Amino acid sequence: MIVPLSSNPLRVAIVGAGPGGLAATIQLSRLPYVELSVFDQARELREVGAGISLNENTWRLLQDLGAADKLEQFATRGVQGKLLVEHRNGRTGELLARRFHNGDPNKPPAVRIERYKLQNALLSQVPPGVVQLSKKLVGIQEQADGVTLEFADGKKQGPFDLVVGADGIRSVVRQYAFPEHKLTYTGKVAYRVLIPQEKVAHLLPDLPHASCFWHTRDTHIYTNVLDNGLFEIATRAVESEEHGNKVSWGQVVPKEQVVPHYQKYCPLLRDVIDAPDSWLEFAMFGGPRLDSVTRNGRIVLVGDASHPLSGAFGSGAAFAFEDAYTLKSVIDFSRKRGRDLDYALEHFDSVRAPRYKELYGVLDANVSNVEDIKAQNPDINDDEFVVQTTERNWQQAEGRGFIYGYNVSLLMQEAQIAQVWAEHEAAEDARVGILELHNVVAPVAA
Repeated sequence: MIVPLSSNPLRVAIVGAGPGGLAATIQLSRLPYVELSVFDQARELREVGAGISLNENTWRLLQDLGAADKLEQFATRGVQGKLLVEHRNGRTGELLARRFHNGDPNKPPAVRIERYKLQNALLSQVPPGVVQLSKKLVGIQEQADGVTLEFADGKKQGPFDLVVGADGIRSVVRQYAFPEHKLTYTGKVAYRVLIPQEKVAHLLPDLPHASCFWHTRDTHIYTNVLDNGLFEIATRAVESEEHGNKVSWGQVVPKEQVVPHYQKYCPLLRDVIDAPDSWLEFAMFGGPRLDSVTRNGRIVLVGDASHPLSGAFGSGAAFAFEDAYTLKSVIDFSRKRGRDLDYALEHFDSVRAPRYKELYGVLDANVSNVEDIKAQNPDINDDEFVVQTTERNWQQAEGRGFIYGYNVSLLMQEAQIAQVWAEHEAAEDARVGILELHNVVAPVAA
């Protein structure tokens, strides 16, 4: 059933209340004709993990969401020469690359904060009583009058005209909408922790006071001295598939499980890894790019559910916010023209699909770079391998403005929406024309 957007109201369910789900809640609640229901499986809303990066595009969207003011106290603007990020050899400590703040007071800062602070800032803009907790989604049913959601408590909700899957990388909504899409274990786990700086006070003089990636051939360690007396550590380690498939998201593990992975790092980093008494463990899963993130004009995926990756250059929140902004814009654009929901979601795909195709292209290029380096010098030593991969992958990625400088609000201005949609329809007409011509010519050729 195609839902006409000219009818009132538009019944929308959002599954998941992480950054993407909360952003979608804020955006869609601004549309007066939307009846909104939000569900999350957690008993209480709390973020699991360590820090989260807020880059230029993230700040721009936080301002639109009304949440930026809550976070400004944790940011420093216009400090020219302030160190932002370093890359170092994890075995030797050698500096490989670094980047500084450009000093522009009008440019959004790049900062790192605890995840719960971002969540609280978003929640401050969510209408009270909208989010329903302890709602673990176990089933989805599509009927003529809409989509019904079934939860683990035995209750059903619906029907809804639109279901927004914002339920993360292990999305139940995606599993229903695209049952052939499968996640696979990447062979790595992440260990993350926030500890008081006092735990590493004797090490701080030798540690960069910025985001720092310490690289080896197969793993890396991330450190950051945060402004609020905390010290962040995030790592990657190679683990067997059997181990990875047993790891739950955010499982507490003792230091004895973590420390052995990093014995080849320099003494400074070994002392850093030894400081926490326990860590949070996350198995890293990923999946192929989806050509479309919508189904039947009724279901749409946003955030990690729409691009199941184990990392997105510290811009996962920004990508989710872009999705939410785009979704609100295309629904409103379509409604004003009396078009149906299927039209709106097709347009959503036409805007977001190229964005994620480009992101996956960068990751594919990274893999290709590594293979090229190995092919060109099969006997390359570990230190030179780190130098070359850092130069070709990390520096290239950080220099790509499409990640950090992307401005979806400009793209979603009404004139731009119309232009993008016209281009999409023209391309589709051309494709259909070619197919029809092929169908006419093919019998003659035979």
